[in-house]
Amino acid sequence: MLNDVWTAQVVQDYDAASAGMYAPEVPDPAVDFLAHRAAGRPALELAIGTGRVALPLSARSIAVSGIEFSEPMAAQLRAKLGAKDVPVVVGDMATTTVPGCFGLVYLVFNALTCLLPQAEQVQCFRNAAAHLEPGGLLVAETFVPNCSAHLRVRPHAPSTSAPTTWASTCTTWSTSA
Repeated sequence: MLNDVWTAQVVQDYDAASAGMYAPEVPDPAVDFLAHRAAGRPALELAIGTGRVALPLSARSIAVSGIEFSEPMAAQLRAKLGAKDVPVVVGDMATTTVPGCFGLVYLVFNALTCLLPQAEQVQCFRNAAAHLEPGGLLVAETFVPNCSAHLRVRPHAPSTSAPTTWASTCTTWSTSA
């Protein structure tokens, strides 16, 4: 199904359509956060896309590798300045492996939601864990949906409605040595 979404035609305009996500104030806090957690160790980005986070992280002397499902997305990344330092393997982030062990494996910008069945999401976490060195960290950023719109609130009951905007969350898991 994702092959039908991330076609060469869609990808050619992806960065321009997402220009706001490339403004330094957007990726810089994430890159700061990830660089701190990598602590100089190699990092692996699942669903690396066109390199919005991987390239600036690599520019901070973190060895970054990636897995990307879409060959057109990987080609777009490879055409960018600094991409020669960021090897990318084309494949499914739930099952594709790359050589080496990593101190940090991460998914950003709702990448986990590219895997819709929960079983695929669980397999993705297993794959991420298999790439981690002892003591390595897994970081996943995703939105928190507003579930209150789907809840029935009884009349006269206190409202449980949440804000209509989504919040970004970051959860970090660590492997034990």
